[in-house]
Order: sequence, then C-alpha cells, then structure tokens
Amino acid sequence: MLSQELLENSEQRMQLAKALKPGSYVYVMGICGTGTTQVAVLLKQRGFIVKGSDKAFYPPMGEIIRQTADEVFTGYEKEHLMPHPDFVVVGNSIGRANPEAQYLLESNIPFCSMPEAFNAWLIGERNYCPTSIVVAGTHGKTTTSAAVSMVFDYNGYKPGYFIGGAPINFPSGIRGVDTSIEASKRVVVLEGDEYDSAFFAKWAKFQNYRPDIAVITSLEFDHGDIYETIEDIEKEFTTFVRRVPKDGSIFLWFGQERLRKLASNWANDPSVQGKTYFYGQNPQCPCRLMKRDVYENKQILTCSIFGETIELETSLSGEHNANNLLLAASVGYQKKLSKQEIVNAIKNFNGVKRRQQIIAQNAGIIVIEDFAHHPTAVDVTLRGIKERYSQKRIIAVFEPRSNTSKRAYFQDDYRKAFSAADMVIMQEVTDASGYSKSNQPIIALDVARIIRSLKESGKNAYCYPVAEEVCAHVLGQMSANDVIVIMSNGDFGGIMRKIATAVNEKS
Repeated sequence: MLSQELLENSEQRMQLAKALKPGSYVYVMGICGTGTTQVAVLLKQRGFIVKGSDKAFYPPMGEIIRQTADEVFTGYEKEHLMPHPDFVVVGNSIGRANPEAQYLLESNIPFCSMPEAFNAWLIGERNYCPTSIVVAGTHGKTTTSAAVSMVFDYNGYKPGYFIGGAPINFPSGIRGVDTSIEASKRVVVLEGDEYDSAFFAKWAKFQNYRPDIAVITSLEFDHGDIYETIEDIEKEFTTFVRRVPKDGSIFLWFGQERLRKLASNWANDPSVQGKTYFYGQNPQCPCRLMKRDVYENKQILTCSIFGETIELETSLSGEHNANNLLLAASVGYQKKLSKQEIVNAIKNFNGVKRRQQIIAQNAGIIVIEDFAHHPTAVDVTLRGIKERYSQKRIIAVFEPRSNTSKRAYFQDDYRKAFSAADMVIMQEVTDASGYSKSNQPIIALDVARIIRSLKESGKNAYCYPVAEEVCAHVLGQMSANDVIVIMSNGDFGGIMRKIATAVNEKS
C-alpha cells in the first residue's frame, strides 16, 4: 500500500521524480491532455520510456501523443500498469475512482502530478536555471507564454518552456533548458494554470512552479467546477504572487479593475515582495500600448516600455494580442534584450495553433479555428477578427464544451460575447455533467435561450443538438466574402476538418 506520507507530500513526490534516471519507464495517466501531452514529449526528450492512457485521442494533442509515446492505451484498466512502471504522472482529468488510479494507490509505484513533473524535470533548482517566468491569467496565457519564449529563443537564449498548446514557431509545446547556455543566462518560461493539479493535489497548477517573474494577463471567474466564487480564485493568485522573491517582478494587465484592486491589496501585504509593473494602455503603465494601426494582414504597435519608445509589427490580430505582445516585449526589456532584438522576435512570432489560426482559405472564404470558450475570450476573438476583416461577414460557430462553458455560469454573458458576429451557430448542451467539487447545483447552459435573445436583437442565430447538424448548416450557408470562426476547446465532432476540406475543394 502506498504510504500516506507520499500521498500528502508534494516535495517528496518531486524529489522522487528528480531522482529518476534516463531510460526509466514512466506511465502517464490522461496522457492526451494539454499539459500531459507536453509531459510525454519532455520525458522522451530526456530519454525515458513513455507509455500512457486516455479515454480519447483528439487532435492536435492526440496526433502528437501517437507520434511520441512508446505505447498508448484507449480507456483505463489496471492491467495497463502491469508490469509496473518505474514512475507514474497523473493528469488532473483522472479522478480517485479511476481504475488505474485505484490500482496506483494500492501499489508502491511512486507518482506525481503534471505540474510537479514540470517542477522536477523542466524548472529545476535556481543554480541550474536562475530565471523562471510563469505566465498566468484567465485569458491569453498560451499566446503570451509562447511570445515570451520566442523573444528569448529568437535571440539565442534557447529557453526551456512549457506552452499549453502548439506554438507555430516551435516544434512542440515543451523543451528543456539548454545546458550549453551559460548558467547565469538560462531562462525557462511556463504557462501557469489556476486549475487543480490532481485529485491528490487540490491546488492550482501554478503553485508548483517557481515564479521569479510572474505575469497575470487577466483575472475573471472561470472553472466553476472547482471554484465557488471569484474570491476563491483571487486567493490562489494571491498565494502565487507571494511566491515571487524580493528581487523578482510581477507584471499585471492594467485593463481590469478587479486586478488593479488586488494589486492595491498586495501593495499592503508584507508577504508580497516582488516589484509590480502594470502593462496596458493607461498612461500610468510603465509598459504602455500607445497606438495601434490595424491592417488586414498585420498590426503596428507603438509602445513605451520603461520610458523607451518601440514600434512592434505583428501578424496577430486584435487588441488582446497587442497587449500579449506588449508584455512579451516588456519582459525582454527587463532582461536586457535590445530594442532591435525584441522588434525582430515579435515580427517573426506566428502565434499558436487554434488561436485565430487560418485553416482554410479559398473562393473568397476564410476558415479560422480558435480555442475560445470563456465568453470574454469569445468576445475579444470575434472583435479582433471583425476589426481585421471589416468588410466580410463573420460567422461564429461555437461549441460549449468545458465543464464551465456548458453550465449556466455565463448564461447572459454569452449573448453579449457574439456582438461582433454577423451570424451565430451554436451546438446545444445536452449533458452538463462532469467533474465538480463545487457545491453549486449543475444547471446546463440554455443555448436555445441565447439564440432567441440574439434573434430578438436582429442577428441571424441558430442552434442544433449535434455537431453534424451544425456543420451542415455552415456548409449550406457559407459563400464568398465569409469568415467562418469555429470556436471550441475540444474536437467539436471534427467539424473543423470537414468545413476546411469543403472550402478547399470549392472551385
């Protein structure tokens, strides 16, 4: 039987992971998750044998896993752990009742959570890598962490990184620190998530990391399956910034009143020792976006960063991405990169797959895939796309899929989130069940009510119970001069590929 001490002691779990030798066999439960996929890639980079299981293998992560792991299993069975691996990494999608988790707890196989694995095998001790940059926030952290990584990588620093997606500029979403770089110049960049670490580690993933530089891009209510209130989330972020050392930095987006109020509280908290810097459009910000010039294929951003004016060019659209890149440039400035080094890196940064990614373009039709699922993310994504393609019809196609988005937490907010779209097509929520440690009752998002409200406001809006009907409607409606924006944090029944194929085959 596994010792209760190991079950409760995060530091012990991480030390056992650090002691593991290359060539050892590591099993990953829930291997096709956004983070656990990157764990598998990192383990292979470090010379381990990697096997794992998941209930399904959706692209793009499923494709990466099948190319990376030595063996994968569909579904969960205790027999998958026979013979015993040397170590197990448990994804946060795995509950205690999972048959593999039950067998793990009955055995003496050492294990850890996904973020504990990153602490052990990616970040390391400060003498190994002195600068750890953690990018957290409700929105924008994937693109921002990829942009920060690019700022350093383009200029020869070869940073280690974990990005919760598929960055276009890098071969994968994870890479270990390059030890050929002088130790004092080594950098690691991590996307920091506030979701639970694992069933045995009920704290935010970013609490396992070492934030020498902490970034908070936004702070809103999300993850209603684990948090009761926004105040619960604020407590996690407060704990996070308290871990920044006295000579460290905290970068906060100025554009959110709640985050500004939190910063005021932190200013009077003796446990918060890092220095705070705001970034955004307000003249008070030491890192300021002063002007945006928008074109169909690019934006020009005029910024003032710590008193120096810099002009950034980017192919990414929207004000939200302008702020993400402002932050990446600001971190580069703080680490003494030159203006030209930063300008060159940002210009060559291509973003992340499934973040406003064009997946088809033909016959006057553009198909864009995006990961947006929170109503704020839906709103800023659509506004950014409408800004870039102002003369085209914007068709928003949305699947509420996460435990939070398919429940009624944002019933009224979703109606407002589609204001920039000319047509809205949504999949109905037929099952709002799933994990919940919150005491709030589970009420499904009423998609039909959202659609009725949109129609009453004069917008063309439709909903269907299954993805196939959503797809059929899109294919029947699309015409030249359309931009079709497909938003889901899952596979959406494969309709992205079907619509892209149909567009590419049009004559």
